[in-house]
Amino acid sequence: MISIITPVKNVDRWIDDCYRSIQQQSYSNWEWIVVNDHSSDNTATIINQFASSDHRVRPIENDDKGIISALQKALVNAKGEYITRMDADDLMPPKRLEQMFGAIQDAPANTLITGLVKYFDQEIVSEGYQVYEEWLNEINLRGNQWSQVYRECVIASPNWLMRKMELDSIGGFSGLSYPEDYDLVFQLYKHNFQIEVIPEITLYWREHPDRTSRNSPNYQQEAFFELKVRRFIAIDYHGGPLIVWGNNVKSRLSMDLLKQHGLVPIQQDLQNYRLIEKIDSPQLLIAVYPESTERDMITSYLKSIGMIEGIDWWWL
Repeated sequence: MISIITPVKNVDRWIDDCYRSIQQQSYSNWEWIVVNDHSSDNTATIINQFASSDHRVRPIENDDKGIISALQKALVNAKGEYITRMDADDLMPPKRLEQMFGAIQDAPANTLITGLVKYFDQEIVSEGYQVYEEWLNEINLRGNQWSQVYRECVIASPNWLMRKMELDSIGGFSGLSYPEDYDLVFQLYKHNFQIEVIPEITLYWREHPDRTSRNSPNYQQEAFFELKVRRFIAIDYHGGPLIVWGNNVKSRLSMDLLKQHGLVPIQQDLQNYRLIEKIDSPQLLIAVYPESTERDMITSYLKSIGMIEGIDWWWL
């Protein structure tokens, strides 16, 4: 019923732990499609050892190179009615598949199931990852993922389950740009998918210095902002006045990228925020994320002048 898809490259240090966490799931009707993306360590050997004793493990070699092509290869070969993604350096809590499978049975069409995340490390999880974990869990519990979609990736890449036919209907992993996990979220957003959240930890996310997200240029800040800008223009930009609030690295990067795409945004400092009232039908990107009290003040102010979060303005 469930196809677990995992692209792998040089993960022999962690993949045994990942497999054990899958093997120990309370729900057992799954297959694990592991696509080896040209590993140079013992990854392929270990996967084949798993497969020799567990018919549910299906090793596949990636014809091309990269995570996107590996995901495409996995999806084409998946036999399950439902798809979930997992990364080889992470862990599943024992009831994750059971909980996600149960949740999707009564969910309407075009629904993605996710849950909460918890970072772990042999040492100490960095402050930045702790902040992201707190933010991600908070917005998922509140159910305001789509209004926050241009700030950060609102769904953890190895922490979702959805119907295969519905993933196929939006193109699967074909046509995605890096960072591919964030771009898949934008495709779900574009096609009006609902998100249902299991209010428990469904992913233990391993933090370590060799994570792809830490080392590949595909997952650095500029790549994220380039993707945000392109998807904002394609999905939400109405063609009228566009304002960027803030005077920092994020605002300057956003301004530059918007200009590269042919737009002429207006940059405003937050000290002069009321200048927005002089502009007819503006859209606003807020390139700062202050403490909660100031965020509430900004939200209340924009509401008072008739601007709706997720339609007229977004945190960036």
